[in-house]
Formats: sequence, structure tokens, C-alpha cells
Amino acid sequence: MAADRVRWRLTVVAAATTLVVLAVAATGLVLAFTRSQSEAADDLARARVAELAARAEQGRVPALVTDVGDDGFAQVVAGGRVVGASASLGESGPVADWRPPAGVQAVRDLEAVPDDDETEDYRTWATTVTGPDGPTTVYVGTAPEVVGESVRRLVVSLLVGLPLLLAVSTLLLWLLVGRVLRPVHESHRRQREFVADAAHELQSPLASYRAQLEVAQLEVLREDRGESWRATVRDLLAEIDRMERLVRDLLFLSRDDERHQVPTTMLDLDDVVLEEVARLRSGTSTTIDASGVTAAPLRGHRGDLGRMVRNLLANAARHAAVRVEVACGVAPDGTVVLTVSDDGPGIEPGQRERVFERFWRADTARSDSGSTGLGLSIVRAVAERHGGTVAVVDSSVGARFEVRLPGA
Repeated sequence: MAADRVRWRLTVVAAATTLVVLAVAATGLVLAFTRSQSEAADDLARARVAELAARAEQGRVPALVTDVGDDGFAQVVAGGRVVGASASLGESGPVADWRPPAGVQAVRDLEAVPDDDETEDYRTWATTVTGPDGPTTVYVGTAPEVVGESVRRLVVSLLVGLPLLLAVSTLLLWLLVGRVLRPVHESHRRQREFVADAAHELQSPLASYRAQLEVAQLEVLREDRGESWRATVRDLLAEIDRMERLVRDLLFLSRDDERHQVPTTMLDLDDVVLEEVARLRSGTSTTIDASGVTAAPLRGHRGDLGRMVRNLLANAARHAAVRVEVACGVAPDGTVVLTVSDDGPGIEPGQRERVFERFWRADTARSDSGSTGLGLSIVRAVAERHGGTVAVVDSSVGARFEVRLPGA
């Protein structure tokens, strides 16, 4: 599906970007860690050189120098003779003939320095001082393996941890992209369905226009312009009225799909209900009982609430046998409740949610053959726009619609 392809592409791009960022960050971390470890090793070696140099000046250098670590060495040479050294050097002679200037600490890389039974390369700091035996040189070396081993451990940790981090981040990206795109996909889906449904519904009246006009054209040719013309005009006007209502309903639902905010004011829902009841009574022979209408203050949009009540009453009158009952008031919890009941064929439990779908037709006696198929969809849209709900509730006779809205 196109939606899944978009989701995959965005996730792959985001994951690739994350991989590049993690790789750059890991490289920077390794370089910074290597430099930090090297500097720390140099600082420690220089401190040991200074300590041994101070002892050498006083002639207090021990024959066995300790505290240099397993991966380092120390040696003090005076007059070409070793006067002190770490255990790893054994009985070997001076490790180097290099002698820095007096009072200066210098560093060089020494190769093949004895290390027990082997040899090792060392990064070596040295300085020269004057002791009781004359010029004395102090050497302190640190094996690069000390830094290298720490760096290798860090690299191994990154090689293990970064793929896991990338996998987790990719999964989170997949979920996040899906969540972000879900409203977009849903909006596109609803738009496609909306256009398809509207096009389908508009085909019927248009086809009716064509058929009736073609018949009228034939009658004109036969010069038969009597009663058939008047009937044609009536039928066309009825179809035009239906199309106008359909277009108005489509525009209203389109505005709802775009989540437009509408201004609200304090009003009495009971006034709106009684106005719509009076409007309906003037055009129907169905008995409308509004004795259950009581005060129901709330905050809302009068025009939209009027459309909601009008659609509920029209739906009930269209399916009622002889009677429609309307009631509204404030429930104990402060909620405004509006109910519209009819004594018609009722709605099957399995269809009580589907009746609010756009253009849905029930294959029963309650089929909305005389409506646009959008009336109850508009009822739900208005209720939800006002923070309320609408549902078909149980009734002993016919259908009973209940709207609940936040009270004032």
C-alpha cells in the first residue's frame, strides 16, 4: 500500500540519518577517549619522573623502584650505571643513552625495552638532575598497550551497543512515523471515500434529470405539452431540492472533516428544539409530542445545534407510524440530554452504529430512501464537535436516539 511505502521510506531515511549520526558520534567519542587516556598516561608518567628526580637529587633512589604499574617501567641512571630500576627490567643496563637537558622533561618512544623475558615498546618520559653521583637521568615509560586496551574495550562496547541502539531507535521511529502519519492517512482515506460516495450519490439525480429531459424532449417533438410538462417540472424541482440538501450536507461534513472551529455562545437547547418542532409540525401529519422538553442551558453554536435537532426530527418523522416524542433536559450529573423517539419499525442492534455512517442504507423498512443519507452523520458530527455523543438506545417501540452534551 502507498501508506506503508511512505512509512517505510521515512523510517529508512530516519534510520540512515540516525546511523550516520551515531557513527560520527562514536568516532568522535573514540578519538576523544584515546586522547584523554594518552594524556592521563603522560600526566602519570611525568609525575613519577618528577618524584624520582627529587629522590635522585637527594641520593635516596631505592634499588628496586616500585609503584610503576604492570605495564610500565622506571630506571635511574647515574654516571652510566643503573642505581635503581623497576623489577621488569631485571639486571639489564641503561634502557637508553639519551639524556635530556637538566631540568627539562622530554618524551621519546623506546623500542625493545626489556620486560621480564620479553621486550616491549614504551612511550618514555625522562629528565636529568644533579645528584650525589653527578648527572643522573630518570626514565619512566608507559606501554601504549595500556591505552590501546582501554580503547579496544570501548570500541567493542560500541560495536555491541550501537546496533542495539539503532535497532531500538528504528523501532521507535517506525512507531512514531506510523503515529504521525495515521491522521494523514485517515484524512486521505476519508477524503477518498467522501469523494467516491458523493460522486455515487450525485449520479442518481443527474441520471434522473437526463431521463426526464429526454422524455420531455420527445413529447415536445410530438407537441404534447400538457400535463406531462407540469409533472416533469415538479419532478425536476423535487430532484433539485434533494440535490441542494445533499450539497449543503456535504459542505457541512466537509467543514467538520477539516475540524474548523465554530464560535459558541450560551443558549437554551429547549428553545432550539421547540423551534424545530414547530417547523416540522407545519409540514407533516405525524404527531409530535414535545411535552418532555424542559430547560437545557449549554454553550454551543445555535445553527449547528438546530441542524442536529432538525435532522433527528426529520429522521424520526420519516419512519414513525403516527407519533414522535421529543424530550430534553439536564441530567443529575449536569449533562444536557436530548432524546427523539418514534413508533416506527426500529433499528436492529447490529445496525445501531452503522446508521451514523455517511450514505449508509439499511436493508429494512427504515431505509432512508427519501433523504440524502447524511442526516445522522451530521447529527454525530455536531454532537462530537460540541464535546458530546449520540447513540441509539434501547426502546420498547420504534427507535430512540439519545444525544448527550456538556451542560453550561
